[in-house]
Amino acid sequence: MDAITLDHLIAEARLALAGRHCAGVKLVAANALLLEVSGDRSRRLWLDAGRGTAGAYLLSRDEARAEQEDEASAPGRTRQALLHFRKHLDGARITDLNRVPGERTLVLETSRGVVSLRLSGQSPALTLAVEGAALATVGEGGPAWPLPPAAPEREWDHIEPRAFALAVAEGVAAGRTLVRAILGACPSLGPVLARSIDGSAESFVALRARLAGPRPTLLTAGPIESLRDADLAGPDAVVLAPIVLERPDIVALQPPTWSEAAALFLRARRRGARFEARRRSALDSMRRELRRLVQLEAHLTRDLAGLADPAALRHQAEALLAAPSAHPGAAETDVPDPYDADRRLRIALDPALALPANADRLFQRARRIERARENVEARLSETRRALGEARSREARVSAARDVAELEAAPARGPRGLPGGTVEEPAGQRHYLNSRGLSILVGRGARENHHLTFRVARPEDVWLHARDVPGAHVILRDPEGRAGADDLREAAEIAAFFSDARSAAKVDVHVTRRKHLRPARGTPGRVLIGHSDTLRVAPHDPEGRLRRR
Repeated sequence: MDAITLDHLIAEARLALAGRHCAGVKLVAANALLLEVSGDRSRRLWLDAGRGTAGAYLLSRDEARAEQEDEASAPGRTRQALLHFRKHLDGARITDLNRVPGERTLVLETSRGVVSLRLSGQSPALTLAVEGAALATVGEGGPAWPLPPAAPEREWDHIEPRAFALAVAEGVAAGRTLVRAILGACPSLGPVLARSIDGSAESFVALRARLAGPRPTLLTAGPIESLRDADLAGPDAVVLAPIVLERPDIVALQPPTWSEAAALFLRARRRGARFEARRRSALDSMRRELRRLVQLEAHLTRDLAGLADPAALRHQAEALLAAPSAHPGAAETDVPDPYDADRRLRIALDPALALPANADRLFQRARRIERARENVEARLSETRRALGEARSREARVSAARDVAELEAAPARGPRGLPGGTVEEPAGQRHYLNSRGLSILVGRGARENHHLTFRVARPEDVWLHARDVPGAHVILRDPEGRAGADDLREAAEIAAFFSDARSAAKVDVHVTRRKHLRPARGTPGRVLIGHSDTLRVAPHDPEGRLRRR
């Protein structure tokens, strides 16, 4: 907001506010406060220190109510500052409203303190000062106190054009951008007007001549009511200025008063910002889901490629059945190929079993691998289908033009088991490892806490990826018979259900449940008294382990 527009807004607001008492202070946005005044229930002063909306706005009660946000959504620093504003401004008499000459800093003087709103600089700020000291600040920038010294010689209608051009040239030579150099020479112009000139004395003189007859002006793509949310989302989608600026494909709207123009500008900017925030949030969620699905596809593809060939296992089993007895206790044997008399097969054996029993084990392993292959292929097919749908949803959100279209493209599609599209039920995941031991996996902070401290027994094994967010994994070990292979399988699951699942190797905490205590204040966080570490590759248990 430039000083010319700000001066006219201050003049209109001063008539409505001067001499009245502040009847209340409300937090209406993350970086904005609303002042109510006694004797006029229909008008409110909106002081905004947000990026893109910083300024002073005289609004009707209905306009303010329509734009007001939930106080709980504001940062804690802002809510704390609100207590100071209420303490010192409630009941205070408003004595004056003005601007620091040569600067874009608004000053609201009351009988109990001063409120300063700094519009210049990268981070606007709204500060309450009491007895000459800054007490509370709203906004992302540092306190807007003490006030900058008055510099009337730098006002847009006082500065000499050649001195202005020389100051701009010095600023550019010092490494500033042209706009920053122009604002350094004449801060009262504001960014919008600064971008309309080239920094020369001639362009400044031409601009100053046009500013001699200012009118409240909104520059946008068309009437606000006819525009969709996306049309208002860009930083220059709607501009408040004191004159009509030449921009391609832009319509100039000129409301009858400066306050009406400012209110329309605030409503349009906030509408566009709300849409953009929702779209960005939806895209972030979708892209996280896309990354998860891409990683899952890669893991399933790798797992599928790593499965042994069941036909080759059956071939070996049939060779063992057709072979003469092997040497007792042998770890492997060399037998003829029953299908090729000129070829022999070298087959690993369990030394404790006879050849027929070893053959039976190979047949069983072939059957398990066939079932696993079917499960993995089904899950891979479902994952690729979900990946296509997720990419389609991302494209729809990217192309959305208003909130209704965003809502029509949910951020996340249903996550189901292979072959289905049903949402996974609440509660922990439950798998059986290759030896029949239960492995329980949490689904979020609260479920992790419940699983670890309500479900798990003291002697159960607890696993969690080190130094990254992830699921709590419990390996049931009621008889104390969990071996190294059981721990490795559970650790691979803990690594997979963590934010490190895309890594080649992941360090995993391994300890008994009895060595854990819950950390205060944050569900899901634990204090570990003692643990070992296993370094494993993440593996998706779906299709490899039985699920209950």
